[in-house]
Amino acid sequence: MKQGSGSENKFDVETVIQHAQRNNYLRKKGIQPNLPFQLDLAFPETIGERNDLRHIPNDYARSSIFTARNKRDKRRMLTHEKLFHYNEHISILYTGIELRAEDDELVWLQILKYGQRVALGDPFEFSIKDLVRDVNWSKNGRNYDRARECISRLKANEVLALNSKAYGTSGSISLISNYMVINDSEGKPTHYRVWIDQNLCVLFAGNTFTSHSWEVYRDLTPVARRLADYIESHQCPYPLASETFRKMCGSKDCNPRSWRQTVRRACAEVQEAKIATIVGLDSRDRIFCVRE
Repeated sequence: MKQGSGSENKFDVETVIQHAQRNNYLRKKGIQPNLPFQLDLAFPETIGERNDLRHIPNDYARSSIFTARNKRDKRRMLTHEKLFHYNEHISILYTGIELRAEDDELVWLQILKYGQRVALGDPFEFSIKDLVRDVNWSKNGRNYDRARECISRLKANEVLALNSKAYGTSGSISLISNYMVINDSEGKPTHYRVWIDQNLCVLFAGNTFTSHSWEVYRDLTPVARRLADYIESHQCPYPLASETFRKMCGSKDCNPRSWRQTVRRACAEVQEAKIATIVGLDSRDRIFCVRE
């Protein structure tokens, strides 16, 4: 009994320390941790007024939380798996069905947009038809079901981010905290009421997010979208090793020649989209780019 009590006390002390560390981090970023937090309060005024931008935390933009694996590959079920992150001092543990850039990332960023002016933890609503339209998918039954499946995956996960150099831990987060639905006569959800986890404020505090021009970003292929995540999450991106980028994409393509071809196509796509002035793969298998 004494050993159990000691373990519980140790856990309580660690929880208090982590909570205090997060609160101090938020205060340094100009955010009062005990007050309601809206995502649009994190964005500069000139950004918050623009309707064509979608925002993703830098910790997610630089990790493999949204993979670019071949869509013919079955999605994996992960349990406390450490995801790859560009920065070695950041550790992200993920439990749930594998999330992908081709659909889950787009759906999540658009749902965050719907809830941008609502305090985290408070509900907001949208229709499945609006969601499919806003991610630029064709309006048909297949894509309505696809969007519903994305929402289910975004709810059925646990993300634990650790960063000892900043906020310590973000706490346990589901990308969608909870949702309720209104079904049609066939029993399929047509309208959603969604809640976003309050702990997400830590990942958006103090300009620690990346803003994408939506109409450009959503039309990129999954690998090009992950490259855009990396490039736009850095003011002056360092050259990125092709193998490091493969890990960020969660790709299973271990054939160097094949992966180089994939990377070159993604570079050309990102450059054509004018996300960067010059993007390419050098002789040392590093992705380089020049931003305006």
